Amino acid sequence: MNTPLDTFLSDQALATARDLAGRGTPAVVVLPDTGTCNWCDCDVLAKGHDSEFCAGCPREAASALHVYSATTGQREWHITICPSHKDDAMRFITAIVASGGLQ
Repeated sequence: MNTPLDTFLSDQALATARDLAGRGTPAVVVLPDTGTCNWCDCDVLAKGHDSEFCAGCPREAASALHVYSATTGQREWHITICPSHKDDAMRFITAIVASGGLQ
């Protein structure tokens, strides 16, 4: 049986895959936890930095999975994730890619 997180990540990945499939072949990029912001150019060590919450829980996100269109090269979507949900998010994205959902 799927957990609420399983359902959430699956729904998000499938919705994004459907949207992107009509516009070109996307690629998924995982940015490492480098200490720099994953969604803008701010310094995460500075006070008042951007904070976004994990897609799977209320904790602050530490990294993001970015989906880029191979056709346009533009970032189309990102999933913000905390360290404890990174593996879960990667498994779902990998499953979508393996099933041909991100063609």
